[in-house]
Amino acid sequence: MINPWTISQLSVLTAGDFHDLSDWNELVDMAPVSDVYYRPGYARANEAAGHGKAIALVLASNHVRVLVPLLLRPLSDLPFAQDEPGFDAVTPYGYGGLLPLSEIDPLAETNVDALLDTLRQWCRDSGVVSCHIRLHPLLEQDQWLGASRFQNQTASLCFRALTTGIDLTRWDTSGQRIAGMSDSLRGKLNRARRRLHILVSESGTPMAEALRLFRQIYEYRMSQLNAGPFYYFPKGYYTCLTEGTKLAVALAWLDDELVGGGLYLADRQFAHYHLGGTNENGFKFHSSTLLTNAGAQWARERGCRVLHLGGGSDGLWRYKKSYGGPLYRFYTLDVIADQSRYRNLLDRRAIATALPPPRQGFFPQYRA
Repeated sequence: MINPWTISQLSVLTAGDFHDLSDWNELVDMAPVSDVYYRPGYARANEAAGHGKAIALVLASNHVRVLVPLLLRPLSDLPFAQDEPGFDAVTPYGYGGLLPLSEIDPLAETNVDALLDTLRQWCRDSGVVSCHIRLHPLLEQDQWLGASRFQNQTASLCFRALTTGIDLTRWDTSGQRIAGMSDSLRGKLNRARRRLHILVSESGTPMAEALRLFRQIYEYRMSQLNAGPFYYFPKGYYTCLTEGTKLAVALAWLDDELVGGGLYLADRQFAHYHLGGTNENGFKFHSSTLLTNAGAQWARERGCRVLHLGGGSDGLWRYKKSYGGPLYRFYTLDVIADQSRYRNLLDRRAIATALPPPRQGFFPQYRA
């Protein structure tokens, strides 16, 4: 068994190494609060999708230990810097950030500075120019780090968006539904129940077949939205999720027609809506509401207290808020480890006239 107190100031675990994989999972198991986003299986899924090489840093300062899952992305994949050596690093897509292995109380300023110094030094030694860490909204990691301390140019806490979730400790037992739903949403759920039926992978449908069907409806929806390549995932992505996380696939059917599907991930306390898709009949008969209710019930039965729905814009955000759950604040921790190389990449991006103008607020800005 691994002892987190014997870890040196910095350790690096690789998702592709069997022994590292075991140690990585064990550290997550031993953490005061664990979550699926910290698991090597989730990081490996992102690697299988081509988002970077999956690693985890274990940083230490005094009596504070944190695990940081990251994806290393070659700078040479930038269209304007194909000769550039080295990497930048980013949290696997979702809400992970820093996993406290020892304490969950807010950190002293000296500990924050020491952890950041260790992270920067590792980045410089490894040729990593910048590090974009998505913090966990449910763990209020901006408060844990101390948001007011970040005023310099090489590390900043940035508020990105509000997210919301479903409080699974509140449940309408008589109606077998989420408590706190708006009147409109309850009406949609009732109409969906009259026309649709749900199958969940753990209740009879083999996982491989459930995932094949899910990909079918999900990719149909992505094609309707003209989504970019980032939102399409190879078979290996789903395989890693099944091997390294607690995963449920919920499928909505109108008689014999598949009209909607949703993926849900769970750990000890938190579950997360991950991916979903519907077709025209799915919209017509409100399959998303029925699927979310099924996902919430699945998470609740596994002892989770929150189903995190994430964020969104405009209509999607209004829909998620209509479940009546708590709101959370999503921050990122953005670290520039090598300022001169970072500025050089910005300059090269600026003269790449074939690319569209950079998006404001994106980090790292040379990837905007």
